[in-house]
Amino acid sequence: MNNFNFLLLFSMLFIVPSTLTPDEKKKEKKVKPAAVSVEERGLVKNEIELDEIIKNHAIYCDKCKNMKTFENKVLGYVTPWNARGYDVAKVFANKFDFISPVWLQIQRVGPKNYQLSGTHDIDMKWIKNVKKKSNQTSLLVPRILFEKLKMEDLHALFNNEEEIDSLAKMLVSKSLDFQFNGFVLEIYMQLSGYGKNNINHLVSDLAKALHKHNKLLILVIPPIMKKNEKLFDKRDFDLLKDDIDCFSLMTYDYYSHSRLIGPNAPIDWIRENIEYFTDEPLYRQKILLGLNFYGMKFVTNSKGESRSEPEPILGKDYIKLIKNNKLNLKWENKYKEHILISNENNQKTFIFYPTLSSLHSRIELAKELGTGLSIWELGQGLDYFYDLL
Repeated sequence: MNNFNFLLLFSMLFIVPSTLTPDEKKKEKKVKPAAVSVEERGLVKNEIELDEIIKNHAIYCDKCKNMKTFENKVLGYVTPWNARGYDVAKVFANKFDFISPVWLQIQRVGPKNYQLSGTHDIDMKWIKNVKKKSNQTSLLVPRILFEKLKMEDLHALFNNEEEIDSLAKMLVSKSLDFQFNGFVLEIYMQLSGYGKNNINHLVSDLAKALHKHNKLLILVIPPIMKKNEKLFDKRDFDLLKDDIDCFSLMTYDYYSHSRLIGPNAPIDWIRENIEYFTDEPLYRQKILLGLNFYGMKFVTNSKGESRSEPEPILGKDYIKLIKNNKLNLKWENKYKEHILISNENNQKTFIFYPTLSSLHSRIELAKELGTGLSIWELGQGLDYFYDLL
């Protein structure tokens, strides 16, 4: 379906609008947790009014916060620019097998000499609190990526085993110093597929070096979009599937790959990605299906053309929007996502933000396919989302 037809379809839909809100400046009242989960409260449904979201979004199940109901692995990312995620990780620590703070970058500062930048963001007290709250079951695996890499650095790293060995030793040393359980490595998107065979070799060697010290390596992998555009494909997966502990699959932000106004992550596209990489249960469970806890806002003109690049929407922004604007909410069964629609001042606005129903559909898909989950990122969601994990 092209952009114009997609927009035309949803602009014709009529749904019950939300109510207006009190003064924005009014401080939010502290809410009392619920005694039962969102499912038991009847909130996981396709036909839901915005008032129900406004009323319930901050009310999570008190007894459920310490119980993980999703059987496979769950990873949650935390970013320093969205500090709320730190609190979410503590409150719901038992829901996560892995917590991945986005703190660190790898720099090559000389021949066979590597260092981690961003260590000033490391909060040892927070790490201890998360591990204590989870009874030591939540593993801390910070995300790492390369920073300020020059061609000469890549050439050295790809052609000299001693360079890889130096990098591996640095990562092992830092994981021991800061009590990390391992790392989440993001590299394929960074290098846009350049030197993929060399990257696979590097990743495999790093995993083996970390494993010798009982440390983990989780690998971030991009989703599949077109047959001729695979930064990471099934061959790469098969080469690494025995060395890597988990694969964090980025099945979200569909727009950045398709450039089409539409859902954050069409559910058939998610399924297609999982089924493409493997049908073996042993390796399916290593894939962490990506869930977005953020949304996207598209503003279009009367012709259905985007006025600008879409704007990311966080949970707090979403609640403010539905409180202060007349918006229509529609469930699109094909994509298993809700869409907010506004048609004012000769322009249409489309907002795709996760709901309990959209997340539930994806969690059920993960159960069906035997995968885990990875969430980008914890500070962006609504508190009652965590009842589903």
